[in-house]
Amino acid sequence: MAVFVALTGFMGSGKTSVGREVAYGLDLPFVDLDEEFSSVTRCGIPEFFAGHGEADFRRRECEILETVLRRAAGGTGLVLALGGGTLENPTARESLRSSGGVVLLDVDVNTAWNRVEGSNRPLAVDRDQFAALFAHRRATYRAVADYILPATGRSIPELAAEIVDLVRLSGERWRSLWGRRLYATERASMITGGEGVLDGLAPRAARAREAGSRFFVFTDSNVMTAWGDPVLHRLHGGRSDTVMIVRPGEGSKDLATLERCWDWLAEGGARRDDVIVALGGGVVGDLAGFVAATYLRGVSLWQIPTSLLAQVDSSVGGKTAINLPTGKNLVGAFHQPDLVVADPQVLVTLPDEEYVAGLGEVVKCALLASPALFGWLEEGAQAVRRRDAAVVSEAVKKCVFYKADVVEDDERETGLRAVLNLGHTTAHALEVTHGYGVLRHGIAVALGLLVALAISERLLGLDTRVRERTRLLLHALGLPTTVRLPEMRGLLDAARHDKKARAGSRGFVGLESIGVPVWGLDLPEQVFREALEVVRE
Repeated sequence: MAVFVALTGFMGSGKTSVGREVAYGLDLPFVDLDEEFSSVTRCGIPEFFAGHGEADFRRRECEILETVLRRAAGGTGLVLALGGGTLENPTARESLRSSGGVVLLDVDVNTAWNRVEGSNRPLAVDRDQFAALFAHRRATYRAVADYILPATGRSIPELAAEIVDLVRLSGERWRSLWGRRLYATERASMITGGEGVLDGLAPRAARAREAGSRFFVFTDSNVMTAWGDPVLHRLHGGRSDTVMIVRPGEGSKDLATLERCWDWLAEGGARRDDVIVALGGGVVGDLAGFVAATYLRGVSLWQIPTSLLAQVDSSVGGKTAINLPTGKNLVGAFHQPDLVVADPQVLVTLPDEEYVAGLGEVVKCALLASPALFGWLEEGAQAVRRRDAAVVSEAVKKCVFYKADVVEDDERETGLRAVLNLGHTTAHALEVTHGYGVLRHGIAVALGLLVALAISERLLGLDTRVRERTRLLLHALGLPTTVRLPEMRGLLDAARHDKKARAGSRGFVGLESIGVPVWGLDLPEQVFREALEVVRE
């Protein structure tokens, strides 16, 4: 299959310069759509704008794009730099979505303005209008992009080399995969996903082995049976005995298991340049992540999430932890994984109740992100429920892209990142009072969402129809909307011990409307009591 790479981004993002180097690195032809427009129309873009207006320009630009795409489909491949406004045209968006391989070079507005100020670009004259256009277009870029690569502060050769590397590692699956580079304080994460992305693990592992790294794999007995051999073969080129197998479930996130993991690494002579691999769901990811954060004061971590909950949430963002008898995730650290590989194919072997539980976090993300994502999930609920691989991959991608944005803004959870705790005060209280492992985390989150929305109706004036839509969506996805509530005092005490938010103190997360979360709320105990009734069996 011919390789097609389309670079999008706002004016000043470096699409043309990066595109030329990518084309050189992949030995492919390069086309700049703006230059192609001028060549075909024999008219400069500023002159065309002045004489015909933007609407006519977009129509003509789309016609030229379709010609270029047809030419690329029949050739050996192409690297294409799009115009900054190409994706404004719905026809162009759909054509590029179906082509795959769209890479967003994501710059901040100040960088973009500094690069184009004083140029002859017709849309780069007024700073305020420029910023407004940037905000509008950025949302469109992110909706279409298959890969998002932050470009602020990075050189053209660095960006081009990363894209070339991504294409080569993806092989024939390039157009069906997606990725997000997440930059954080400690280290950068590359999060990759899509059907068959696990196949790209082998060349990555070979490169690490050539550099002298060894792999120490953490998994549980269920995942080992289902995916141990295929993953170990990709990591080692054959089976390896450097595997720590823990018992499935929350019970493994305890101090005794943690100490056993540290001893195992020490006995195996693990070094700081080795790699800890978390192969499993959220429990394995949390445990192995905390081990990686603390052993030798921090070693490299790869996450291979095998549950839906882990793919959309816990494997992304670097939060690691173990439980104490008094509360969930009370001892932990922030430690970003170097690599996350989220393949929907591994979800095929997931027990139905485990898969459905993960959908609670998907609904949470949709409520936080936007009305568009929530509506998309409502429309696609049946496809998601039956595990349609393409739809599930898209759902994971949308959730990961949203969470990565939040984490980049607030890695250490001192502000915005708190919104990701929507529904979790109730969820963790339910998990503690029912007993770890009795109520699955994703199910507890789903129930917690309904409580949080009821509280939001009281405290923030949230439209009551949001909670009803959410209840119907949870039901369509197979999630429960009621539960046996333990004794109220126990629930309230558990909520007070929760590290994310405490009843009666500032820290609760609610919604003003879909896509508009509010954090740091005072939660009166009586309001919490009354809201809990909405999920009582």
